[in-house]
Amino acid sequence: MKAILEEIEKVVSRLGNHPVWGYAHCLRVSVLAETLAREEGLRYDAEALRLASLLHDIGLYKAYSMRDGADHVRRSVAVATGMLRDGDYPPDASGVVLDAIKHHPPGVPPGHHVESDLLKDAVALDYLGSIGLSRVFAMVGTEDDVPDLPAAFRHARSLRRSIPDLLRLGASRELARERVVEMDDFFTNLERDTRNLKLL
Repeated sequence: MKAILEEIEKVVSRLGNHPVWGYAHCLRVSVLAETLAREEGLRYDAEALRLASLLHDIGLYKAYSMRDGADHVRRSVAVATGMLRDGDYPPDASGVVLDAIKHHPPGVPPGHHVESDLLKDAVALDYLGSIGLSRVFAMVGTEDDVPDLPAAFRHARSLRRSIPDLLRLGASRELARERVVEMDDFFTNLERDTRNLKLL
């Protein structure tokens, strides 16, 4: 099954050039998910987790009708279903990948496999810390709810408040504590240097 993983990796590396949900995000999520599994001592299907990490946001890519009305999770599941089927990926393993993709957004109910928990927490953690701040500020002007820098600041603050409570694994919560400290320092400094955002 290594061939399908290599093929999907090529597709995502070629099409996933967005700074918020592109290939780099997928790679970070994959590494984070594997790290969490190790720290928690969890047994998991490494190939299924890697595939889910690569495909969880593919429905956002322009090649797959980005922003055509359906939410990106449903599009990602649909695209991943076709790719896994075309690559003759085993149905049981496909079910694990698709379950993880379907349940990856923070706040959505958890999936049914350990790979779902790992992907879900890794995706959430990528919204925290310096990486999370970078991603949120990259949204300025490209997301309707983040039209400018003050909106990005508010969005980042909202993520900082909500994400830690959504994490499922102890290792995730520990990492989140470190990343929240980074964000709090940033918020304090930015507010001081912009007179409470008046100069932002």
